[in-house]
Amino acid sequence: MKPKCAMTLVWCALLGACGGSQEAVYEQQTNFETLDPQGQKIVFWYQHTREREEALQDLIADFNRTNRYGIEVRGEYVGRYGDIYNKMNVGIQSGSLAASLVVAYQNQALAYYQADGIVDITPYMDSPKWGLSPEERGDYVQAFLEQDNISGVQVGFPPNRSMELLYYNFDWLRELGYDGPPATWDDFAAMCRLAKEQPFSKNEDPARSLGFLLDVDASRFAAMVFSRGGDLVDATGTTYALDSPETKAVLELMQELAQDGAIHIAGERDAELNEFVTGQILFSQDSSSGLPFYKSGIEDSGLAFEWGVTHPPQTGSRPVVDVYGASVSVCASTPEKQLAAWLFLKWFTAPEQQARWVRASNYFPVRKSTARELESYFEENPHYGVAFGMLDYGKSEPTMAGYQQVRRLIQEAMVEAIEGGDVEQVVEELQRAANQTLEP
Repeated sequence: MKPKCAMTLVWCALLGACGGSQEAVYEQQTNFETLDPQGQKIVFWYQHTREREEALQDLIADFNRTNRYGIEVRGEYVGRYGDIYNKMNVGIQSGSLAASLVVAYQNQALAYYQADGIVDITPYMDSPKWGLSPEERGDYVQAFLEQDNISGVQVGFPPNRSMELLYYNFDWLRELGYDGPPATWDDFAAMCRLAKEQPFSKNEDPARSLGFLLDVDASRFAAMVFSRGGDLVDATGTTYALDSPETKAVLELMQELAQDGAIHIAGERDAELNEFVTGQILFSQDSSSGLPFYKSGIEDSGLAFEWGVTHPPQTGSRPVVDVYGASVSVCASTPEKQLAAWLFLKWFTAPEQQARWVRASNYFPVRKSTARELESYFEENPHYGVAFGMLDYGKSEPTMAGYQQVRRLIQEAMVEAIEGGDVEQVVEELQRAANQTLEP
């Protein structure tokens, strides 16, 4: 386990250990403030492709051209999140890590930190010279910063966020006799069953008519549990609580609807998107980052139906939504290179760059003042505006280092339960296997 002393991030890579006298700590802090990032070359590992990658590369080019320190950032596509995770682990273990910045979910970043692969960003944020002013700090969505702060260590810095949304076919709902999306899970179930019996009038293949197509994904599952007032961990955030009444209720409902033929498991990637835009499924639960693809898909299908987005059905008086997103971590290297990496992160999350990134990616910005730069974007993309208005309802998934493995366990449990397994036994085994990942 990595020791957690105050200035680990700057000097741990060089000194190999923490501790020492107060004079040593003071010297480290003084040296940190007088570091020179001039001419540093930074490699940024990311997962973005297509339009997002083009926009990111444009932003990187602007930073390289305009920053006064001559810092040069080179962005590299390394694959999907799992590919990046594997490559990071290999690099850390071999001592040949090439990246200076890396996209990482919180649980991945914690694993890197514990293996001395990344550094605590807190002192960079707090630095009088290099950090954030009180006004800048207050402009960030604090919940987003807190997602990356684990036991006082800032393992990452958020460039953007997404949330789980319920997409719905409004025209089809009207045909079924409803004037809006489901408020409760009972409403959702009734609508799904009715959709199976009464296909959408614009569906060109009415033999395929479902209420919902479930993407077997841990974030889909977490959103459903959160919406019922539950959580995936206990109150301390250190132990999994996957045998809760809320977890059982989620799996039981999905199992019942599958047995009724009202929902199916998505058989391939983006199946829920493809069948939603062609009017074959009434609901899709998906990331807010998919909004442009739903919009263009409906336009390309020629069906021209009215659709909307909202939070998943709820059991409480206040909605809860799963807000998530990979952040960017600073890899352990030299103090100068780490500082240069931080300066790029700080620049990237300034409102002007954030507005450009939102327009290209459809992610949510992490700076509140970015909204002033996006008034026309909200007008052009009303569904994005609806989702943006729900950010205050956000809740985070677990940050434990082993959550990557637990996500796979959740997916396996979802399939087993929906295909008819005993829910009590499924969640009991899920709880046991999940907490087993926490054992040393």
